[in-house]
Amino acid sequence: MKIGINNIFTSFWFFIMFLCGGTLTYISFDRNLFTSDLIFIAKFFVGLIVLMTIGILFYFLYKFRIIIIDNNKIISINPFWLKKEQIDLTKIKKLKLENFFAFRGTVYRRIEITDIKGKLEINDLEFENFEKLTSEIKFDGNKKKEIDLKQAKSNLSSLNFNVYILSGLLIFLVFNTIWNSGFHPIILAFFICIGILLYASLKRKIEYKRIIKNGLQHRV
Repeated sequence: MKIGINNIFTSFWFFIMFLCGGTLTYISFDRNLFTSDLIFIAKFFVGLIVLMTIGILFYFLYKFRIIIIDNNKIISINPFWLKKEQIDLTKIKKLKLENFFAFRGTVYRRIEITDIKGKLEINDLEFENFEKLTSEIKFDGNKKKEIDLKQAKSNLSSLNFNVYILSGLLIFLVFNTIWNSGFHPIILAFFICIGILLYASLKRKIEYKRIIKNGLQHRV
């Protein structure tokens, strides 16, 4: 049995956005900012951020899925909408594998599976273990290589930037901790978050470089 694991980067940025927006929303109502003497333009932007926070929450609830693959069946469960979909891998009528763009041009992959009862999509914007989830699905190997290579070439430079920034932040935290001779729980939380993101970035960087190298060798 395979279970979908949420994409680390997608989950992290949604969490940060919701945490910041949620904190501002709490402060706004706790200190009655909307009924205070605060200028209108400030109230407008605070209200806009509050609405965006609520929108992010509902968007996450709408999009959140649990994917389970077992006994040649893919089961998609949306717990917040009490919705369940199922695809039988032994009765596939159509497979569609393609790239798509999101988050400032970052390239992702998705596969759309259609059987006699309906269709279901799996993508690596939602699920970190996309490869494992789709490993038993039989599709055109050359098409898969083409899709993987396009993603690797497009995302590698931005991923390198992420690695440099996260490494710099990690080094800064280490020196800051040593210099101040103290270790606060908040610093520990930052260490854990940055460490997880750095690990995920390095893992993807290695995988992208492997895909590009294999793609170039294949063309030669």
